[in-house]
Amino acid sequence: MRTGWLSHRSAGLWGLGLGLLLCTSTAHALCSVTAPVSPTFGQVSSVLVRTTVQATSTTSGALTCTGSLLTLLGANDHFYLTVTSSKTGLQVGSSGAVIGYTLYANNSTSYPITRGTPFDFARNSLIDLLGLVGSSTPKSVPLYLRTMVGSNVPAGLYTEDLTLAWSWNYCSGIGIGAICLGRDIGSGSATLTVTLQVTNDCQITAPDLAFGSAPLVIGFATVNSSVSISCTLGSAYTVGLSDGAQAASAGGRRRMVSGSNYLAYDLFKGAGAVRWGSTGAGRRNSSDAEVNPGNGTGTGSQVFNYNAKVYTDQATPPAGTYMDSVIVDVAF
Repeated sequence: MRTGWLSHRSAGLWGLGLGLLLCTSTAHALCSVTAPVSPTFGQVSSVLVRTTVQATSTTSGALTCTGSLLTLLGANDHFYLTVTSSKTGLQVGSSGAVIGYTLYANNSTSYPITRGTPFDFARNSLIDLLGLVGSSTPKSVPLYLRTMVGSNVPAGLYTEDLTLAWSWNYCSGIGIGAICLGRDIGSGSATLTVTLQVTNDCQITAPDLAFGSAPLVIGFATVNSSVSISCTLGSAYTVGLSDGAQAASAGGRRRMVSGSNYLAYDLFKGAGAVRWGSTGAGRRNSSDAEVNPGNGTGTGSQVFNYNAKVYTDQATPPAGTYMDSVIVDVAF
């Protein structure tokens, strides 16, 4: 008789446990729109903006979910993101040059987000990959951004405010037999500010210069050459030539060296006799270029001519190969 009493009590406990299971399975995993973390591309030279893809991301694209989503999302579940803006890309102010870029739903180019078109994060297992499925801690949806090459723009701070509109509807609790016990349905929007600081930059082409050979200093002919520079669109700049590595004093005659012997020479602006230096009036303005004078164009080269001469008022040094190194610098 005692044995039958124990069996009856065990059955009662089993029934109580089943009741608790049905109750706890209705716990909801709630999502909400939160303040996003604004991404920045940082400071990037105008040359790199034009020629190389720049990438950045944000850890929070405004949607945060607390608790665990379902292990599997059904065909009727969705997490829509619609991105809109009054601009067509990054700009200084509200008009002018544009730096184009694309948003992506993951850290690749597989899932681009088209502006004005709802993108469903519930499809393609993106919610799973982001860790929102099965997570017991709050998770935010990140977004990824990549610039498009070819933007020839002036220096400045480029920004864009994106409106992120989220809308979600999914089964947030299941019971026995995978029956949906409740749905989390909601929507909201937030503003995401994207920034990129374009800095001035130049590409410089300065071919080596050779005087050839001569038995006496008077035998070296004048050599004509040029420096080609391509600088940031709209930039005004100056170009300087250093005194070289062997000059006896700042602003003094440039010298080539062979062992302990020197051969004095100099570089002069254009076809004239004004020394091209590195400071003050010795520099050349972008408006002084022989080809395409004015501010930088970003893509086209501006050419600065010069002529080089060996000083003939010096004694002819011993035979040898004489060399020097001159630095071309650009200042904005």
